[in-house]
Amino acid sequence: MSKLSDRERFDRDHLWAPGRMSGYLDGDLGARAVARMERHLAACQDCRRLLAGLRAVVGGLHRLPAPGGGLGAVQIAGSVRGRLNEPAAD
Repeated sequence: MSKLSDRERFDRDHLWAPGRMSGYLDGDLGARAVARMERHLAACQDCRRLLAGLRAVVGGLHRLPAPGGGLGAVQIAGSVRGRLNEPAAD
């Protein structure tokens, strides 16, 4: 097995990292994936910015009050699915 150059590793990890950032934030990645993510984040300003944005969104969501009005999760999900199928407003 040949060793990857630093640039090839960076490029490969740059494609890999964004799809796993949520798992990284949630603590769902294994030890090898965490090490890979942290190595890439140390070298990639773009991915550090993306991760900071995701952290800000998650933090904002955690600060939102619980939904009121007696709507349950199933009703909320159904409402969202219905809205996703609506045609775009012109």
